[in-house]
Amino acid sequence: MIEATASDMARAFHEFLDKAQHGETVLIRKYGKGVARLVPDTDFMDGKRAASLFRSYKALEADKRATDAIEAQIRRLDPETEDALAH
Repeated sequence: MIEATASDMARAFHEFLDKAQHGETVLIRKYGKGVARLVPDTDFMDGKRAASLFRSYKALEADKRATDAIEAQIRRLDPETEDALAH
């Protein structure tokens, strides 16, 4: 995961957007506190690639909301991908 300040995001949003497009998650901090995440949208990639990118998020109990949101996105994928996630 990449971390950036709100000021960094304002100055170079297109760079962080490119990172998200290539599978990176960006944690955005304001005054040192995490306030938002820029996460990849799974609609731009095939299901197997999305599943492999987000598989590690299952273990992030400290970030339950992000994990649940990612899992919801993955569940929208085709049945073949859901079978791959089950393994």
